[in-house]
Amino acid sequence: GRVSLQLRRAFAVLAAAASRGLQRWYERVVSRSRYGSLPVRVWTLLATRLLRSTMEEYYESETDFGRQLGAFAPNRKFEASASGEAAERAGGPTLARLVRELKQRHGVRYVYAWHALHGYWRGVAASLGAAEGLEVQQVFARPSAHLQRVEPQVRWDAMTLFGTGLLLSRPQLDAFFARLHAPLAAAGVDGVKVDVQSGLASLGGGVGGGPSLAARYVGALEASVATTFGPHLIHCMCHSTENLYRYTHGSLLRASDDFYPSRPASHTMHIVNVGYNSLLLGELGVPDWDMFTSLNEAASLHAAARAISGGPVYVSDAPGQHDVALLRKLVLPDGATLRAAAAGRPTRDCLFADVTSDGVSALKLWNYNGNHNGECNGECNGAGTARLPPNAVVGAFNVQGARWDFETHGPVAAAQPPQPVSALVRPHDADCLRPHGGRFAVWSHLGSRLEVLPSGSAAAQVTLQHREWEVLTIAPVLAQGRVEWAPLGLVEMINAGGAVVATTLTRAPADDHDAEARLTSRAAGRFLAYCTPRPASVWREGGELGLPFSYDDATGLLAMQIDEATASKPAELLVHW
Repeated sequence: GRVSLQLRRAFAVLAAAASRGLQRWYERVVSRSRYGSLPVRVWTLLATRLLRSTMEEYYESETDFGRQLGAFAPNRKFEASASGEAAERAGGPTLARLVRELKQRHGVRYVYAWHALHGYWRGVAASLGAAEGLEVQQVFARPSAHLQRVEPQVRWDAMTLFGTGLLLSRPQLDAFFARLHAPLAAAGVDGVKVDVQSGLASLGGGVGGGPSLAARYVGALEASVATTFGPHLIHCMCHSTENLYRYTHGSLLRASDDFYPSRPASHTMHIVNVGYNSLLLGELGVPDWDMFTSLNEAASLHAAARAISGGPVYVSDAPGQHDVALLRKLVLPDGATLRAAAAGRPTRDCLFADVTSDGVSALKLWNYNGNHNGECNGECNGAGTARLPPNAVVGAFNVQGARWDFETHGPVAAAQPPQPVSALVRPHDADCLRPHGGRFAVWSHLGSRLEVLPSGSAAAQVTLQHREWEVLTIAPVLAQGRVEWAPLGLVEMINAGGAVVATTLTRAPADDHDAEARLTSRAAGRFLAYCTPRPASVWREGGELGLPFSYDDATGLLAMQIDEATASKPAELLVHW
């Protein structure tokens, strides 16, 4: 007995040591090896054969990736009782109570819930299918060689090793999504963020192919959302074209990998990825550049990018842990944002530059402001009569120093600290300003500096340290006789020009004035404009008294304070010369 006990202890010690050694080998060698290498081939053999049961235990106990959807009702994280109605009567916690408290006590307007396209990470459990009369079929992923090259781990993830519970017919999927969404809507949830979408492409083998399977799932999902939640849908992890080309209802598309707050090398790569991905995604929907945390070391870099992205701005701060000053540069007092009118995307001179690794190039992203009905209207190339937006915005970012590495399958930092880079920002970097042949007023947000450039090919220069940025608002200068006019916006906001809904400069209808500018401001705050000469007066539409203003004769900078403007009641101003 004593010998047997000692042997068991010895074997346990050896097994633990072997496990630790195997884990270190995986972390230091396998996870950093490229597709097809000997370490990856050996680990694939171990994971799919000898260690299969161990992998299953790991996925079940240490992660959510091995789990399947087991019920449609809210689980014990939200409701103390299996019956939400009973818990509500008893005064216990329920999902409905949580949503109600968020809205009534904290003023949250919309509450979304997350779910995977096929229910949960590994789809639907067979037990749920049997209980609900749904025909669940376990399907095993067959990741392509290209996908394995980008991420070899898909060869031994839970979907590949243990299968995914799928529903294969459209009627079954319609029933599935109706039952999935009904409890959420009943609890007051307003919409859904639907994740794990691109994984469907690798599950199509033997069931009609990836494109057909994605079409069935996306069609049923969007039909259910349209009925249950209206427009409130975010598509996430959806860059497979099997998914992208099927969207007809949901227009908000996550443009990136996750935001990783504790991975320093990921922050600049995140900005690069969302910018270049928006070249395609911006033609299919509204790119969503993902959340960030406002106290992160790279928070201002992320904030500047979100401000000109043309997409939503949201943070995943813990309650009470906020950089309020930074957030106020993004969000108006009423909770709205100065969203640019299109998808932010790289300028022409950045399209084929290595902005992460060449040591000299800044990333420049451009957008434009104005009404969100497409003010450029297809005329950005200068053909025909151009309708200029009130202004454009160009952001310059030093994102050197980290790049994607196929060896380690993630962003890696450069061996040497990144050096400063200089960027030349031209008005014609914004395609929508190319038809304008006149002068431009340029406001630098961080530099608080006004420049007037003689043409669209002239440049303002900015020099940026690593992770530094600058956002420039560029307004075409309108001329009427001796008068020049270019409103710049609410300059305390990063996207200052987003406050300018529309502007005109015309000959004054009254004989006692030379010219009249009309301006619609989306919000209240400190408003700047370039003009020359000094205005005679500034009036609020319908006001009986002139609006106080200051004017710098040397620069032509006009400053005024706008009060009480909102999206539902914008400020209408008249400027007279």
